[in-house]
Amino acid sequence: MSTKRRWASAGLCACLMVAVAAAPSTATAAPERPASSSLPVLPQTVAARQGAAWLAGQLTPAGYIPSETTPGQADLSGTANTVLALVSAGVDRTAATSAIGYLEAHVDQYVTADGADGPGQLALLILDAHALGVDPHSFGGTDLVARLLSTEQASGPDSGLFGSETQAGDYYAGSYQQGLALAALAAAGVTDRVTVGAAITWLVQEQCPDGGWTTPDNVNTACNGLPADYAGPDTNSTALAVEGLAAQGALASAVSASALAFLTTGQDADGGWSLYPNTVATPGVTDPDSTALVIQAILALGLSPSTSRFTQGDANPVSSLLSFRVTSGAGRGAIFFPPSTDPDLLATYQAVPALAGAALPVSSSVWAQGLWLAGRDGGVFAYGDALFFGSHGGSPLNAPVVGMAANPDGQGYWLVAADGGVFAYGDAAFAGSHGGSPLNASIVGMAATPDGQGYWLVAADGGVFAYGDAAFAGSHGGSPLNGPIVGMAATPDGGGYWLVAADGGVFAYGDAAFAGSHGGSPLNAPIVGMAATPDGAGYWLVAADGGVFAYGDAAFAGSHGGSLLNAPVVGVAATPDGAGYSLVAADGGVFAYGDAAFVGSHGGSLLNAPVVGVAAPSSLTG
Repeated sequence: MSTKRRWASAGLCACLMVAVAAAPSTATAAPERPASSSLPVLPQTVAARQGAAWLAGQLTPAGYIPSETTPGQADLSGTANTVLALVSAGVDRTAATSAIGYLEAHVDQYVTADGADGPGQLALLILDAHALGVDPHSFGGTDLVARLLSTEQASGPDSGLFGSETQAGDYYAGSYQQGLALAALAAAGVTDRVTVGAAITWLVQEQCPDGGWTTPDNVNTACNGLPADYAGPDTNSTALAVEGLAAQGALASAVSASALAFLTTGQDADGGWSLYPNTVATPGVTDPDSTALVIQAILALGLSPSTSRFTQGDANPVSSLLSFRVTSGAGRGAIFFPPSTDPDLLATYQAVPALAGAALPVSSSVWAQGLWLAGRDGGVFAYGDALFFGSHGGSPLNAPVVGMAANPDGQGYWLVAADGGVFAYGDAAFAGSHGGSPLNASIVGMAATPDGQGYWLVAADGGVFAYGDAAFAGSHGGSPLNGPIVGMAATPDGGGYWLVAADGGVFAYGDAAFAGSHGGSPLNAPIVGMAATPDGAGYWLVAADGGVFAYGDAAFAGSHGGSLLNAPVVGVAATPDGAGYSLVAADGGVFAYGDAAFVGSHGGSLLNAPVVGVAAPSSLTG
């Protein structure tokens, strides 16, 4: 059994989790050079969502992860960590809600460690509650925040430590849990120094001369201990200490710089990290758990793991973590822990938030829902959590607007006109347009790249035009069509796209997988648009009568086909987790299905021009 797994059995992994949403470090550094463009960067949305989907599949209908060691029992630690993984990736809110309900019903069973409240377990439940918008002061009938604060030692050599010396000796308290507790208290709004000052001081004083932290503390494990003896500072405790201090805005420049030096010098040659720093005397073997935690600490420091600082030859921390993905079979999307290549629960729930580029405290805002509707005259209407950033309504146009696309970060959008003119709002960057240039057929739609730095336009003849970092992967221009192209959707990694025609024919390019089409089958009304699932393994088509057709892993959640409409449907937008979608009609009417929340509509209100497009962000950070 590896040291990491020894710790898990001793209780440390009762509170393992993700990065801390920190205020940027107070340390100053020279601007970092970007690493090679061929190396992956965060977020790795597809990988995170696939890993989260695998985790969701491990939950029982009752809402818990089954124990791997005690059949018939719940793995409450695994359940609590899975909640945060699902939220960080924006996957399966229903499953996450079910899991937190189970945890609420079993609080005392979970948090008890050595006969008393365990600070790490309480901290993780607070983070879960925050993530799903549940009050941590009233969680399963108890005040988690008060209970966590009551574990703090008020006097003696360990004044400020959350938990007892007995718990520390059994790995239920110490530097790791202290960092997690400080992050959880920050999530609960407890940051005043009267309340947390002693806890911060205890953790800062535990930092070793080389910048790392030991597990559980310097009393049980000395700073000069040797990794060969499973002693000395380790990457995991250092990562959580950094995250907790950063969350509290207590990461002084000297502490930050020293911790960063410890992590940087201990990096493995493959770009990842092992439990103990990689040295000549004790060569490290990269594991996904440690790599994920350090990535999250790097984020807490206000840095990117994809810069040249962390690049090792042709690898970086992100590529290292991705190398542990299970890529086929029933465990596809999960993370394995070497030497086994089987899906590993602990490794997966730790890796998912790191791959998502998530920072603690994560919140239910990843599931925030909003819609933008675009009118033919360029007018824009914002609903729900979507913010209004401007429109072209009331200004002259050379050609009518025909569609729109959202910047995935939720902070901007583009409109596109039939002549290929593009109009950018919010933080959506203008990367070029086809306005003023001849077209063989009118533009009918557009799609954005996952980082929002580019977009594609598609014409009715299937011609595709790429701008910014959007890569041209092919088109149907110049080839015969049974029906004109009416829309497009991009894959989540930006490596491909689909085009859809009015007869339901689908054409896949780049890494877009063909999952089926309605071409050649009768339709009651022509297809008018499409939307892809978050993992890119499926898509929905929508017809003008509101009929919906699902392919691949796209789940059919209902349609308006066969029901009366005041105006034809003109588009569809999927929810961030892919468990629902909204249809929009030309009169601005909106119809929500699955987990799509009805956030408002323009139906029944006067419009200067009919609605022609709809867009929804994949995240909403505003």
